[in-house]
Amino acid sequence: MRFTTDGLIIKEQQVGENDRLVTVLCRDKGIIKAFASGAMRLKGKNTGTSLLSYSSLSLYKSRDTYKINEATVIDLFFSLRSDIEKLTLAQYFCELCLCFAPEEDNAEDFLRVVLNSLSFLEKDKRPMLLIKAVMEMKMGALAGYMPDLEACSKSGKMDGAMFFEPTHGVIYCESCQPPGQLLFLSEGVLAALRHIIYSPLGQLFQFHLPEEGLRVLSEVTEIYVKTHSGYHFKTLEFYHSLFDDQSVETGEEQK
Repeated sequence: MRFTTDGLIIKEQQVGENDRLVTVLCRDKGIIKAFASGAMRLKGKNTGTSLLSYSSLSLYKSRDTYKINEATVIDLFFSLRSDIEKLTLAQYFCELCLCFAPEEDNAEDFLRVVLNSLSFLEKDKRPMLLIKAVMEMKMGALAGYMPDLEACSKSGKMDGAMFFEPTHGVIYCESCQPPGQLLFLSEGVLAALRHIIYSPLGQLFQFHLPEEGLRVLSEVTEIYVKTHSGYHFKTLEFYHSLFDDQSVETGEEQK
């Protein structure tokens, strides 16, 4: 069976000298693995199969095996590759796709979210922590891990600061908070989380928070993703190590 679709390369593995085995997030097929013959050659039909390439793909399926006949690049997100922080975050986004996006099923919303996230990241249209938080929480929500952030789980109170319980994905007001480790959400952070969860995809990035609010938001969404995925994100670990190294260097300079 031959068909054409568009997709983002979220994982690549060199096979031999000239070929690649790639994992693709396709618009209408979800996550698939495909063999790209001659992909390592500088000139050829399958050069658009490197990591983070968004390409139009002509594929052939034989039984359970996909083969890419031709990959025409739509966007390479090329400038991400010259910034280690952006590149690492982009690779983390690919890991999130691997964790949450469906296999062999329609994944149009997943693809739209990650492509917009990469575009905003590449063009510096939003702070990195805002993009990271959107990507984490929205991918989890699309996969079925949508928290209930409308009101306090007990009293029904909707306004004011809240406490977030990530395991069950619910919030409590100050009067109702149970014992245990809860995450404090200021009104601004709660509003941002509600925006990510409930707004249409076209408005997903249309909110603002001060720097400290973005830091808290990013911590909350990261904890939520880790809690519900059970996945060890190696790229996220490396991403944090970049900032740890910067802190050490800054401390040495101050001495």
